[in-house]
Formats: sequence, C-alpha cells, structure tokens
Amino acid sequence: MNVLIIEDEESAFENLKCILMEIDPSIYIVSWLQSVEQSIQWFKTNDFPDLIFLDIQLSDDLSFKIFESVAVSVPIVFTTAFDEYAIKAFEINSIDYILKPISRSSIEKSITKFKSCINRAPYSYNNLIQDLKSFSQHQPYKERFLVNKADELLIIPTADISYFFKDNETYIVLKNGERYAIKFTLDELILVLNPNQFYRINRQMIVSVNAISKITLWFKGKLKLQLIPEFNTTVFVSREGATKFKAWMDK
Repeated sequence: MNVLIIEDEESAFENLKCILMEIDPSIYIVSWLQSVEQSIQWFKTNDFPDLIFLDIQLSDDLSFKIFESVAVSVPIVFTTAFDEYAIKAFEINSIDYILKPISRSSIEKSITKFKSCINRAPYSYNNLIQDLKSFSQHQPYKERFLVNKADELLIIPTADISYFFKDNETYIVLKNGERYAIKFTLDELILVLNPNQFYRINRQMIVSVNAISKITLWFKGKLKLQLIPEFNTTVFVSREGATKFKAWMDK
C-alpha cells in the first residue's frame, strides 16, 4: 500500500511513519509533504497514492486549499486538533479523522476502515470543503488569554500580543516584551486567531502584522523579519513560504 503523508511537523511525521511501519511493514511512504503549495505541485506531477494522511493546519494554510487546485479522489485520513463541530463535518462526509496526539490504536482503526472501503466509489471532498469553510467563517476569533503569573491569573487581550513562539512550551510575547506560557499548540492557535491579524511564518512562530517592523530580502529567496519586541534569534520566512507571506502582508 502506497501512503502519502502531508504534515508540517517533523516529529509528528516521524511518529506517524513509525506507527505505520509497525502496523504493516509492507506500507510504502511515497513522500512527505509539508505545505499546501508543495502538495499541489506534487499532485500535479505524481501518481496518486492508495491512502493519504493529511494534517488540517499546514505551515502555509489550511490543507483543504489543496482540493481547490487539485481533484483528489483517493481516501484521506485527516489528523487534526479541530473540536467536535469540525469532527461532525468529517463524519457527515464519511471520512476518517484522528485527533492529535496520534496513537497506534487510532491508526490501526483508520487502516482497518480504509481496507474495508477499498472498493467503494471514488471519494468526493466538495461537501467537506464547504463544511470546513462554513465552520471557519462562523467561529469567533479568540479575544483574550488567561495566563498564570506567580499566584495571579492575568487576562491578556489578544490585541496586546506581538507573537507566539514554540520552545519546550508555547509562549505569548506582549508588545512590552513580557512573555507567558500557555497551554495551546501553534496548530490550535492558528485556528482561533484572526487570520487578518496573525500569520504562521514557520513551524516555530505565529506573528501579528503589527509586530513586523522590517522585512529584508535574504539569500536563496528567504525573508528576514525584524520584530517588536525582538526575538532571541534571527527570524526567517522560508523561500517556499515567502510568496504566501508577502500576499498576506499586501492585503
């Protein structure tokens, strides 16, 4: 069985790959893709696999954007941090899903479901695309975060946040330089933040448009960002993500 994995986090890809190999050593991973743009190009130049594992939130956009450019009719198992309403959309369209963090039992269940449906008619994802668009359009954006500071609980308005970054934990960084740990992953945050205000520039950071003070054209097509307040390392947007990022900045 040929399997394609579309996942922007290397650790999640390695975990999924390892579990698949344990379940069925005959499974062949045809490729690992990390973005919408990369996936669209791959589908245009390669034969479709037997099964796709697809993360909902990729580094450059929501993955259902792939279906707006390419007609994909093979079975897909979505991996997601969506809540029960989005999961309902998957159930309506008879498509399997796995909530992160991924476990061996959930993968085994999906593989069994795939094998039982292998001779069914080609899948159509038109309804799913509409459901996900409707879901994303009706979700209110997060207005504030409750964080711990010593023995206090602080209310942080989202408008006061310059950027989020992932280290061992996920942190909020405010305009005044203060930072606080929060119990969200970047994948979860990008689903609840206003996309006109915040953008995921790479696997480590989500930034507010107001935090970007300077953009420098860098070597090999990358972009170097200067943020307010400054981050502790140099911040880059990759060559692959530069076009999407510039389009977002130019809205």
